[in-house]
Amino acid sequence: MRSPYPAAAALALALMLWVPTGASAQEPDYSEVVHGAPSSGIVALTFDAGNEGGGAAPQVLQTLRERGLHVTFFLSGHWVDHNTELARQMVADGHEIANHSYDHPDLTKLGADQIVWELDYTDQVISVVMGIHTRPYFRPPFGARNRRVLDVAAASGFRSIYWSLDSGDWLPHATAGVVAAKILRYVEPGDIVLEHVGSQETADALPVVLDELAQRGWHVGTV
Repeated sequence: MRSPYPAAAALALALMLWVPTGASAQEPDYSEVVHGAPSSGIVALTFDAGNEGGGAAPQVLQTLRERGLHVTFFLSGHWVDHNTELARQMVADGHEIANHSYDHPDLTKLGADQIVWELDYTDQVISVVMGIHTRPYFRPPFGARNRRVLDVAAASGFRSIYWSLDSGDWLPHATAGVVAAKILRYVEPGDIVLEHVGSQETADALPVVLDELAQRGWHVGTV
């Protein structure tokens, strides 16, 4: 069973992102996003690409294409430089593209100028290769961030998108069954789910996850 409203799901999740009380409608909101509204009925699947190769990206893209679904890919500049055709296919398929730094460092260990370079240069790489820009969304590699990192990123126009459910597809003993079981056991509407394009386990688990989410009447959308 497929979600009949992928575009509406993407728009709804974008609208439901939490905005702190008192935030001005005229001022950009750079508060970190970790969860959406449970009442939305939407699950945001997100896929990170660091310094690994293309991995299971073709299989992931094919599965999503068959179902007419769009998700968010957080791409490093290094990954885009080494997987240009896959990166362009993501845009052609209508997926949302966000920033994941250039070479996937721990941003908390970098100076402010280095953090800005990681984000700005990646945006330039993606612009040249894919014809789009990544602002305002980025995800810190390893999920490593602190107030300083978030403030430096915000000053460059980037807002951190974290996650509320880690699929665990990066763990040494992960299997497709384990990944699918973890997601389906814990996922709830409003969740932002972390997965990785380099994980064959995620690619193999994806049809099971998507079919079950559709059975539950939940929609898959972008950030």
